[in-house]
Amino acid sequence: MEKIKKKIRTFFWVGLAFLIGLPAGIIMTVFGATKGITALLVVGIVLIVAGFYVAPIMLVQVGEKKKLGRVIAAIERQNLYTAEEIAAGTGIREKAVLGYINEALQKGYIIGYKWENGRLELIKNRRQSLEKSTKKCPYCGAQAIIDPKESTGVCPYCGAVLKADDKA
Repeated sequence: MEKIKKKIRTFFWVGLAFLIGLPAGIIMTVFGATKGITALLVVGIVLIVAGFYVAPIMLVQVGEKKKLGRVIAAIERQNLYTAEEIAAGTGIREKAVLGYINEALQKGYIIGYKWENGRLELIKNRRQSLEKSTKKCPYCGAQAIIDPKESTGVCPYCGAVLKADDKA
């Protein structure tokens, strides 16, 4: 979810900068042409063209990415996994939802899922949780913390090294 929020902020600020650049470019062009300052004239023309073409594209992308963010939120927070459920939950057409799901999977906005048989399926062979878990030590019975990145933990009492896949 953070990746998409960052993308939305980037598109917004770039769009806003070029939107402000449009009237600034008009003023620069007028002053550059009347005062004979070629550099100011050129910068003004570039800002006009960029503001006229780039600003609307960026600001439209903000709206599109917000819709994508709603789809991702429906998947992650509401646990909706079919296009029908997501469309009903977000108010976005089902065909558009399919496109957003495809984009989210391709660009890595949602991780740990695959699109199979018309629904999102959790990938089973991947460690899903990035939070630490606990496991009972087979030697002393204490609860040891397992680090998901390393799949190991150390018992705080007896010092035994425990693996996440060991049976306890």
